[in-house]
Amino acid sequence: MRYSFPLAFMANTFAVTVLLIALGLAGHRAMAADVGVVQAATLALLYAFSANARSLILSKKSGVSASSVMIGRLLLLLPLAVAAYWLSVKVAGVETLLAVILILRRCVEWIGEVHLSEMERLGYQKVAKTYLALQSVLLLLLLVWLVGDFRFPLFALFLWAILPLFISARFIWDTLVITPKSPGGSVREILPNLGSTAIIGITVYVFRLLILLVMGKETAGDMYTAFAIGGVTGSVFANALGASIALHEQRSGKPYLPPFLRGALNLSLALGLLIFVASTAKLSALSWTGKTYFFWEATGLSMIGGVVMVYAQQIRFRLLQHDTEHDVFGPDVLMNILIFTSVPVIFYMFGKEAMSVLYLLSAVMAYVFYRSAGIEKQETLGRQVYSPRTYKSLRAAIGVLLLLPMFFQISKGVFADPSVSFNSGGVLGNLPIPVSVIACYGGILLFGVYRRAFLSFGYIFLTCILMVMSSIILTRGSQIEQQSKFILLIQLILPMFALVLGQVYEPLDRAREDNSYAKAFFGVLLIIVPIQLIFTVKMGNGYLSPTLGWFSIYQYLQYVPVVFVAAYLLSLFSLWHERRFRNGLVFISVCMSIYVSASLSLLSIILFFGGVIFFALLNIRKRNNKLPLVILLLVILSSWTYFQCETKNTIFKKAFAENCVSINSELAPGVESPHSNAIAPIGSSDGAPRSSGIDIRFLPVLSERYTYWKYYSDGITESAQSLLLGLSVPPNRTLYPSAHNYYLDFIYNFGLIALLPTLFLLGFTIVEILRQRKRILESPALFALSLVVLFLVVVDNSVKVSLRQPYTGIFTFFLWGVLLNKLMRPELEPIISEFSST
Repeated sequence: MRYSFPLAFMANTFAVTVLLIALGLAGHRAMAADVGVVQAATLALLYAFSANARSLILSKKSGVSASSVMIGRLLLLLPLAVAAYWLSVKVAGVETLLAVILILRRCVEWIGEVHLSEMERLGYQKVAKTYLALQSVLLLLLLVWLVGDFRFPLFALFLWAILPLFISARFIWDTLVITPKSPGGSVREILPNLGSTAIIGITVYVFRLLILLVMGKETAGDMYTAFAIGGVTGSVFANALGASIALHEQRSGKPYLPPFLRGALNLSLALGLLIFVASTAKLSALSWTGKTYFFWEATGLSMIGGVVMVYAQQIRFRLLQHDTEHDVFGPDVLMNILIFTSVPVIFYMFGKEAMSVLYLLSAVMAYVFYRSAGIEKQETLGRQVYSPRTYKSLRAAIGVLLLLPMFFQISKGVFADPSVSFNSGGVLGNLPIPVSVIACYGGILLFGVYRRAFLSFGYIFLTCILMVMSSIILTRGSQIEQQSKFILLIQLILPMFALVLGQVYEPLDRAREDNSYAKAFFGVLLIIVPIQLIFTVKMGNGYLSPTLGWFSIYQYLQYVPVVFVAAYLLSLFSLWHERRFRNGLVFISVCMSIYVSASLSLLSIILFFGGVIFFALLNIRKRNNKLPLVILLLVILSSWTYFQCETKNTIFKKAFAENCVSINSELAPGVESPHSNAIAPIGSSDGAPRSSGIDIRFLPVLSERYTYWKYYSDGITESAQSLLLGLSVPPNRTLYPSAHNYYLDFIYNFGLIALLPTLFLLGFTIVEILRQRKRILESPALFALSLVVLFLVVVDNSVKVSLRQPYTGIFTFFLWGVLLNKLMRPELEPIISEFSST
């Protein structure tokens, strides 16, 4: 294998990174931060539209030509450069002329990548050597000029930026003059790769911007430099060596890792460990460099991460260039959103020192998710990754964890607060996190069939990008507002990945009749509900007890009951035809009738009795089965009896009469009210305004929520910008703690444009339900799933912000994903057959 082209790609790709490192080490920290921001902005745009072009050009199976890629890039060059200028100068405050020159340099590199890729495919080594020589000389002269503090540094930067373009001038001319081959089916190949690089590019920008916001410019400059030094090996492989090595493996038919690279990885690992140990021990020798121990700790950990990143990228290139049935869109979306999510989480939970682990963490996530993508190849080849028994147990465990209302706190372990009202005090470490988070992301990782969830990943990708754009446009120049927006963005995005889990949860060949999640839900309800009712009776207040002994349930009155009722209906409709479940279903039906009465949740009561009535009517109509009618009478009698008994309880009587609600439990972490999840009568003085236009004695909950809805609606309709992009200033959380409507809340913060993917997905779901209504009515399980999903997504989120909460959001998105998978299955059958035959 020859290395002329990898070295030429290194010279083309890493010149700006070398410049950043040199400026940081030379003490020009502010300029290094500016270079880092411009580099991130251009990555967010130019790399975002690169669509893994080099791998596609080198791959024999892609059918993508260099000329079509070049024409596409030339058309996009000017608008992307203008957007990069806006992000760098207007948003991040970089000096204008410096930003223009650096953007010019990145545009020249972007064009040069296509030229070099085509020359590598054709084997023209001379072009690579010429390109390498010119780039090396120019970079060396520039570094001497800048580090030596010579006059007119921007002129030197300009020459360094523009001169490499002349090497590619002939290729550009030929591309424009000679009519390129029609891309044909290459668009289908490019689209997922475009999404893959787009999310990486956006993530780099948001990742660096978040570091800048939480750490400050000087420290951020140090971190950018440390990550650049430590990540050299991973970056070199990803941008220079990886594609060439994958091409060599494709031609030779053997796995290959150059000996010099193996040696470099061992050296990087050893040096990284040495630097990390030295910085942790605070050896005085490191202070002689003029850099902080934090800088060297970040550098050491990043060098270790660089080694991990090489192996992660090796898997990525093999997926791209060796297999036509693979793309990396799914793992890239999941991994990169988790990467920038980790910035505020680590900073606020563990402090500044823990930020040094960020690059290593991103490398580990990359390796794990790319590795799991290999499971998909086994499935498409008809092979079993897990034994049937293991697969069944895995799905059962995930179903149990999704419904189990167990929460844990980072600072204290299992959430076991027995009080009716819990307040996290605005401390992220005290916030109860549901175990369903582990089930969601662990399940996606273990199943690994990302292409099956292309719709879900596309939805999350578009929503994330539109939310990021809204945040950047609205909050430019205001670091506090930017930070608040991105934290809220993270809270809204994370539950959406359960949609992916729902689409990949069921077996490929049994999606229509699979009911494993219903069995798992039934098991959880059979254990949790009776125990909670026992503790409720013991507490003596009449309404549900928050504790179950060794753990407590967070948001146990307004959020969890609706989820439990939804799970109950799915179990009832899906399992009733199996006689072995009937006794248990009758028992849990009676328990649930008491449970919803004690929950004081109007939505839970409506969903429960409405669902049981539908169940009875469907069974009488189709099977002439009278037993479901007996269940309906039993649950009505049980609920009525419970109410009659508890009306003598003064506390319950007052709470029910006033229709108590938890008005402050919907706040984001960090702004939680002291009364979160508390039982507080509407008439109590909590500082919130009251509506005088509706009779509070008749509908106290709707009266109060109407006040909130009006406030948020008025804000949204202030102007066209507020409607389309949202408002830059958050609402007054003291007076208006929540919109009590997910869609109003979303539009208020991020605008209608960012909500469009959700509205499209909802519209698509409704259209498919109507189109397949005959099939749905013939299947009790599918009917219940459709009913529950529509109720949770439309009704529940019209009066609450359930999709924003981790527990209810994950559960709802999971069921939505399962429903989409079932509805889309007829259209996917030809594709599945094609995959199975490869």
